[in-house]
Amino acid sequence: MVLLNVENRIATITLNTPENYNALSPQLLTRLDEVLTEITRDDRVKVCVLTGAGAGFCAGADLSGGQGDQEDPSARANASAEAMRDRFNPLIKRFLNLPVPTIGAINGVAAGGGFGLALAFDLVIASENASFKLVFTPQLGLIPDLGASWHAPQKLGRARAIPSAFFGESISAVEAVELGLIWKAVTAEELMEEAYRVAIILADGPTEAYVAVRKAFDHAGVSTLEQQLDYEAETQPTLIASDNFFEGLMAFREKRKPNFRGD
Repeated sequence: MVLLNVENRIATITLNTPENYNALSPQLLTRLDEVLTEITRDDRVKVCVLTGAGAGFCAGADLSGGQGDQEDPSARANASAEAMRDRFNPLIKRFLNLPVPTIGAINGVAAGGGFGLALAFDLVIASENASFKLVFTPQLGLIPDLGASWHAPQKLGRARAIPSAFFGESISAVEAVELGLIWKAVTAEELMEEAYRVAIILADGPTEAYVAVRKAFDHAGVSTLEQQLDYEAETQPTLIASDNFFEGLMAFREKRKPNFRGD
């Protein structure tokens, strides 16, 4: 249900239950957690790519297996709190904190929790067949989760995010690029080719610096300019002390391409 392939320093994860649009069942979440642990421990891996099999990327939580069926409201609430605390939120946090740059190759519809998962990556490339839908509220009477309630207003703006959530509007891949929700849209045939083209560039680059950029930009979202300047002053010296910076400096002076070690 989750495939992992490691080749040319690129770890490719494929959600592989196309019959239910790669919905996040407990079994799939468990296997995905195992795969992420494998990637974290594998020194060969310099980039992580996630995609889905079939027509959909991810339909969010798997609602077909009895989840939320308890008649008692307290039991439903407790089960939901446990699932979010122990399974769903840790998954998003693991992707956000992987020690390598990440690419989401969104092959089809990203609905519900799949919306949040699709946007948990450093770079998001989508097939022109893909779409993004916040179906939580009109379909289930819920707020967006798996980070979707953060991504939607931050990237779409409140004026667009609220109707998208209220009505479950479908946002096409091309429109998602125009709105700043994702980075790039390509044809379905070009999706994985483009994802790997970018991944190879990243694999040759300074991995530590890519992760540091992610952290710096996330920090900026909760900081004033003065606080961000302090953060830069704390972070930059560590990078300047790295071998990659020295290699980049020498390459600049020698007018050649840097030969980064990848760490």
